[in-house]
Amino acid sequence: LQKDRTLCTNLQLTNLLQTRDTLTLKMNKALSYFRDNLAVGAAVVLAPVAAVYIYRLASKTAHKVEEKKLVESLGLIPHPEGGFFRETYRSGAQPMASKGGTDKNGTLMKTDRTPPPRNVMTSIYWLLDQESPNGWWCCNLSDHIHYYHAGAGMTYFVIHPDGRFEKQRVGPNIAEGDVMQFFVPGGCLKACTLGDGDFVLIGEAVAPGFDFVDFRWVTEAELKEKTAPEIFSVVSQYVKPDQRRNFKDYYAAAK
Repeated sequence: LQKDRTLCTNLQLTNLLQTRDTLTLKMNKALSYFRDNLAVGAAVVLAPVAAVYIYRLASKTAHKVEEKKLVESLGLIPHPEGGFFRETYRSGAQPMASKGGTDKNGTLMKTDRTPPPRNVMTSIYWLLDQESPNGWWCCNLSDHIHYYHAGAGMTYFVIHPDGRFEKQRVGPNIAEGDVMQFFVPGGCLKACTLGDGDFVLIGEAVAPGFDFVDFRWVTEAELKEKTAPEIFSVVSQYVKPDQRRNFKDYYAAAK
C-alpha cells in the first residue's frame, strides 16, 4: 500500500511538472508573440509621427540654409527696425552710400519737409527670422509698398491717421487671404511680425525716398491712446524696448 501511495505521488508530481513546463512554454511563446507584435504595432503607430518629425526637422534645416544663403548672397545687414536689410535702389545715387539719408548727388524732388529735398524713390530687401521676428512700431512720412519675395508670410498691423486699425498678412497663401503687395500710406503707425514661420524676405519701395529724418518710433503711450483696449493688449508687444536713434551705426557692417 505504501509503495502504491509513493508511486501515485510520483506520478502526480511528474504530471504537475509536465503541466508547469507546458504552461511555461506556452507563456514564453505568448510573451514572445506579444513582444514581437508590440514592436510591430509600435512601429506602425510611431512611424507616421517619426516621419512628420523628420520632415519638419529637415524642412527647418533646409529653411535655415536657405535663409543663410539669402543673407549672404544679398549682403544683408542688421536693420534698426528688426531683422536684416540692404538698400538696393536710391534714385540717381549709389545705394547704401548715404547711410539711410537723402543723397544730394542723386535724383531729388522737393517736399514740404525739413529740409525739403528727398530722393525720388528708394527700395530695400528686408528679412525677418525667428531670432529677430518683429518689425517694431514706427511711423514714416513716406508711402511704403511691401512686396513678398520668399519664405513664410508676415502679419502687418497698421493704424491710419483717421484711427482705423488694419491687419494684413503678406505672403504666398493667396487662397488664405495673403497678399503679395501691401501699401501703407505715409503717416501711418506700422508694425509687423513673422509669427511661426522660419523666415520671410520682402521688398520695400519708399516714395519720396527713405530718410531717417522722416522716421520715428511709436511709444507705448501713443499706441495706447490710438487703439482700443482689446487691440492694444495684442499689439503692444511690438513696441520697441530700446528706441535709440543710432541708425547710421548699422551701416558699419555693410560691405
